[in-house]
Amino acid sequence: MKQTKTKLLCLILTALMLLSGLTACGKDKEGKDSNLIKLGDYELLYKGACIMEDSDGNDAIVLTLDFTNNSKENASYLWSVDETVMQNGVELEPASIITDYENLETVVSDQFTDVAPGATLEVRTAFVLKDTTSEVKATFEEFLGSKKGTITVDPATLSRETVSHTEPETTNTTGDTLLDWWNGEWYGWWKMSGCYGDYESMEGDWWDVCGVIDLDTDYTGTIELWDEDYTRSDPMASAQVSLSEAGTGEHGTVMSEGGWFTNVTLEHADWIVDPGLLDYDDMICISGDYEDGDDEFHYDIYLRPWGLYWKDMEEDAYPYRYTDWYLPLIDAGKSMPDAIGEGAPTNQTNAAAPGGNGIVTEEQVQKGYVWMNEINKNIFDATYEDIVAYFGVEGEFVKEEYSDHMQSNYRYYKWISKDDDSHFIYVNFCEKTPGVYTVSAYNTSGFSGTEAIEKYLDIVKAEAAEANKAASANAEMKDFSVEIAQFAKDDVKVKIMTKIPVSGWSFDDGPRCLVENDDPTAFGAGAIQFEIRESVEKFDSYKDKFENYKDIEDRVIGGITFKGRTYKYIGYEWIQYIAQLDDNRALSIGLRDMDCVPGTMPDIILNNMTFQ
Repeated sequence: MKQTKTKLLCLILTALMLLSGLTACGKDKEGKDSNLIKLGDYELLYKGACIMEDSDGNDAIVLTLDFTNNSKENASYLWSVDETVMQNGVELEPASIITDYENLETVVSDQFTDVAPGATLEVRTAFVLKDTTSEVKATFEEFLGSKKGTITVDPATLSRETVSHTEPETTNTTGDTLLDWWNGEWYGWWKMSGCYGDYESMEGDWWDVCGVIDLDTDYTGTIELWDEDYTRSDPMASAQVSLSEAGTGEHGTVMSEGGWFTNVTLEHADWIVDPGLLDYDDMICISGDYEDGDDEFHYDIYLRPWGLYWKDMEEDAYPYRYTDWYLPLIDAGKSMPDAIGEGAPTNQTNAAAPGGNGIVTEEQVQKGYVWMNEINKNIFDATYEDIVAYFGVEGEFVKEEYSDHMQSNYRYYKWISKDDDSHFIYVNFCEKTPGVYTVSAYNTSGFSGTEAIEKYLDIVKAEAAEANKAASANAEMKDFSVEIAQFAKDDVKVKIMTKIPVSGWSFDDGPRCLVENDDPTAFGAGAIQFEIRESVEKFDSYKDKFENYKDIEDRVIGGITFKGRTYKYIGYEWIQYIAQLDDNRALSIGLRDMDCVPGTMPDIILNNMTFQ
């Protein structure tokens, strides 16, 4: 259950913005208008299905459901319902059907939306088909519950739908390819070099710059530029220019014919702007020399069309305000303001995001997914710096945005295979406290997470155990003790004493467990749980519901021999040790979603444990 839920989370959180205006999926042709499934406090109404093509070109089945929340608290489909979709006896992989590649929006985004008590929300779920003729069986189960329901769909009866993409508006309206490439709003930076006189101290200084190019059908017009000290109405430069089809590339050449740059006059051919000379598409460079008496400098102005993401360049080539000002504006679909710094959403962070190229090996990418998905039980407490430490390199920064829905700032990064750049892990970080970004979601692209787990799980477990042993050997420890009472019998108690790390572990009074996290309520954290009953036989009450049951080697804890066993129950993997302490007290020590390799911290805690 946990693996399916995690994979779904990764798909849904490729973006936080909700999708609007999608083409609706058709209902199956057998005429089934609905299929009501009751899952405890929630209801699902199956409304229909269709076939869509996923982002890799595979056929995918998309189910449309009404999710009704009958509980007393807000709830999302994602954290209320677990899905298993089978075809030909094989579990289907979740499908990534991206509807907006710039913002990484998918057809299943609504699954993350909170639904108020008593309210209903239409959601979609998508899975990659093995074929389009065999029956598909979808089972929906109450998350961490026992209620479930199933629907069966015949893909052969379904209509095929396409994703509706919204094309960006264009300002190119002349119909002349050459003019349409040049005309419009531009953004970039300019730099001073070879400075003399009053400008000598400004050597190497650089600033963001905006501009507008306006050429008529006779191939003449103007270029106006302004940096942080100027505005559109009071520009830094205003040049009369002409456009020629001649040049080293397909975009021709623009040449100055007159005008001014700050307080000096521009003459014919002072500017010769040929995009074909540059290494990047959709970029121009305006170079010139400023001379006013003894004051001189050379300037280079690099510009790209407003709205373009500079992902093909290294971060050190980005304009200074690219991240905190430019990106929020273009993500919001805003046109260029009249002054640099104006118009950015007030809830955007102004701090430049760290980042690198994110390049690692294919093995590191796949093992990284296994580590995040299967090994690191505190992955949603892991900071950006923690993930960097694991991969050994800074991630490739994609974008930063503020979510009105979540009332938080988010940053998006990728760690990419050097062997195939279509294989990467996409990680979303949320700013929970000022300046601290922790993992809020992650997903794979280009490779199968299931296959990665099958291939690398044992290896990554062993690597994690070695890292844990190394850290545990040097960990600062403190004494810990707690009294555990039998349920409804406060006079039947066991005092448990051991040593735990000074930081990284805590105790949760509710379920009576030591949690491998400073926050005892941390979601998904591994734990050592204690329980008292009259006899060891009482711990077998639910044994018939245990999955993958296996007896393991006995363990001596605190001088007492405990019987050991492993199993899966209510979605958790357990290692359980049980022993009869005396005539009326039996103790269970259960390690939930936690390995106990010799030398690791769980092993050390058990080795130090004594009882009264």
